[in-house]
Amino acid sequence: MAVAHSKSVRGATREGPRLAIADLVLLRVATGGATRAQLQKDLSALVAPKVPGTAFRRMAELAIGQHTAQNLLSETKGRLAITPAGLRMAQASVGSDRVGDATWLEVRNGPLVALALGISGESAAIAKALDRADGLAALVLQRHFRLPTSRVLSHNDLRAELAVIALERAFGNKIKTGLSKGSGLPGKTARLLAGQLFKKPREFASDGKLFGALAADVAGATGEDLEALRLALLRQLTSPPLDAQDPEINSNTEAATALPRGPGKEPKAANDATPLAESPVKHTPPDMAEFTSAVLDAARPVSQGWPGNRKAFISQVWQAIRLARREWDLSEIVFKSMLAEAHRTGQLVLATADLKDKSALKELEDSKILYKNTVWHFVRVED
Repeated sequence: MAVAHSKSVRGATREGPRLAIADLVLLRVATGGATRAQLQKDLSALVAPKVPGTAFRRMAELAIGQHTAQNLLSETKGRLAITPAGLRMAQASVGSDRVGDATWLEVRNGPLVALALGISGESAAIAKALDRADGLAALVLQRHFRLPTSRVLSHNDLRAELAVIALERAFGNKIKTGLSKGSGLPGKTARLLAGQLFKKPREFASDGKLFGALAADVAGATGEDLEALRLALLRQLTSPPLDAQDPEINSNTEAATALPRGPGKEPKAANDATPLAESPVKHTPPDMAEFTSAVLDAARPVSQGWPGNRKAFISQVWQAIRLARREWDLSEIVFKSMLAEAHRTGQLVLATADLKDKSALKELEDSKILYKNTVWHFVRVED
């Protein structure tokens, strides 16, 4: 059985492993030496559950033999030590000179986690972020959603970026939006929109809870604490990189290998309790022109007022769109955010209500869209 050499880390493809068990063995011994029992204790969890304990012991023993034959390791009375050549190899495997001077935990939680994220952990700011639950969660999200990782984004900036990504996904990436910076999108609205990025959309009362839960969701962690997130990332070191695990990148492979599926359920809004009928639905997000046209068509029959000043409650338009355009798979949150974007880009016009009129309080409450310093309640129908 061949053991992957450490230099394979630098030449790994997007689909291949970035660290093999042989690399992990060399790294662990480089941080102060180790016995076989310590290798088992410190490394076996990083490759579980793909590699069970007994298989790990066999592979680690094979790696020790190969490294010893290549003069990368030496052994005295059952304790393994690194040689100068082995230390250089270990440092090259993670691209860090800290290996050899740092403890195993320092290397594990710093350079190894940075390698799993595909970023450089050498800067002081990034190193500090990797040691905090909120900082690590932010970097996981920035990497997963292809945002710059040269610095850790603030809560406001990250929340806004995630909201824009959710909005663009709702439009099938067919629009370019200017919502990310200086948009004035309220925190609660942006948080609700970002919550649509979960596999199962969720709502959160704070940015910290949103980022922690979403990072755990995309990384496959069993919890939202720092150690659980670290372990999930470290286990990806012997799996395809984070980018290669993106559903969009793997869609062709999954389609070729998936078992046939039966009829699925029609989409249901995340905040709607009313069940919809069952039938297979192909989800096709609209572009801006299609969305605007459908909204105006839905607004005309329920609009009120006089010619030149006809308006339809947003809540009534939403109910019409929800039933007529089930293939869009929209939630109410996404629908309202798309309306705000259509208004911002001049595709349609939203209007606010006279709040002194108490005759339609429920419709007003259900319709409101808060954007910057304005609350909208109506879609204006020009004809």
